[in-house]
Amino acid sequence: MKNHVFSIILLFFFLPLISFPQIKQANSPGMQIITGDIDNFWIAYDHLKVCKTADDSINCIKTLYFDNGTEGLKEFLKKYQYSPQDYLLKISQYPGFFRSIRQNTLLTKTIGNEADQFLEKVWKYYPDYKPKKICFLISPIECGGTTTENYLFAGAEILTSSKEADLSEFGNSVFGKVLAFDTNVRERLIFVIAHETVHDLQINAEFNNYNLLNKSLNEGSADFIAMLFTGVLANQYLMEYGNLHEKELWVRYKQDIENNENTDNWMYNYDRVENGVPADLGYYMGYKITESYYNQCTDKNSAIHAIIESKNPKGFLKNSGYDNKF
Repeated sequence: MKNHVFSIILLFFFLPLISFPQIKQANSPGMQIITGDIDNFWIAYDHLKVCKTADDSINCIKTLYFDNGTEGLKEFLKKYQYSPQDYLLKISQYPGFFRSIRQNTLLTKTIGNEADQFLEKVWKYYPDYKPKKICFLISPIECGGTTTENYLFAGAEILTSSKEADLSEFGNSVFGKVLAFDTNVRERLIFVIAHETVHDLQINAEFNNYNLLNKSLNEGSADFIAMLFTGVLANQYLMEYGNLHEKELWVRYKQDIENNENTDNWMYNYDRVENGVPADLGYYMGYKITESYYNQCTDKNSAIHAIIESKNPKGFLKNSGYDNKF
C-alpha cells in the first residue's frame, strides 16, 4: 500500500485563477496547520552528525523525531508503520537531496492565509464543511499526501522539492523527474491541501474499490476541482504527455474499463513505468473525463456538486460526452 501514496506527488503549472466571492463561515477557526514535526525532523537530522553507530542513529531518529512528534505524526506512523530504520536508510541513500530541500520544507509555516482563502471557496459550496487538521511532516520520501479521519498529511520533503534540489542521487528515474518541480512551492502546497480536501468531500466515493474507472475518476476529479479552486494544474509532466497521446490513451483506457480492469497499468505505478512514459496516466484520464463533463454543463455550480458527489462512474462517463471527442 505504501506505493499508493506516490500518486499524490505532483508537478504544477499555473492557470488563471477563477474568481469566487469571499464566504466566511461563522465561528470557524479556519485551517489548523501543524508544522512542529518539520522542526523536530531537522533537529534529529542535525544530531545524526554526532552519532557513532547505526544504533545511535536509529535511537536519535526515534527519540528526537518519533517520540517528540505531534499527535498527527504518531497517527501517520501508525497508519504506515514506518520505522526509524526506514528514515535512516533514505537519509543515507539521498544525503544530497535532504540537504538541498531543508529550507523549502520550512515554507510550510507560511501558507496559513492561502489555506484559509481556499477554505472560503469550499464553503461557497459546502458551508457546513469542517476541515481536517493539516499536518506537515517529513516522510521517508514516500508520502506526498494522504488522510485519516482526523488529519490531512503532507510529506514536505516531496512536496517542496524543486528542479533546484539535488536530484542527482535519483539518476534518470521517473521519480527523480517528477521531483524536479518548477513551480511555486507555496502554491503547490495549497494544491495538495485542495486535492485532499476534495477527497474528504467525496462522500459517495468508493476509495477502496480499485476498479480502473472508479479510481481514476476519484483521483482525476479531485485534481480537476482542486485546479478550479486554486488556479494550478497537477502534474505538468503527466499532462503534457497525455495531451500528446490523448487519442491512443483513450483507446487503451476504454478497452480496459470495458474489461473491468483494475489500476495496475494506469495508477500507482512509479516502480513499473519506463521509456519516459509517466506514471499515473489514470489520473490524466479521470481529469479529462471530468473536464469534459464540466465543460458541457451550463450550470457550473451544480456541476461542481455533481462531480464531487458522483456515485455512478459509468453514468458519469456517459454524461461527460468524452467518448464523442474521438
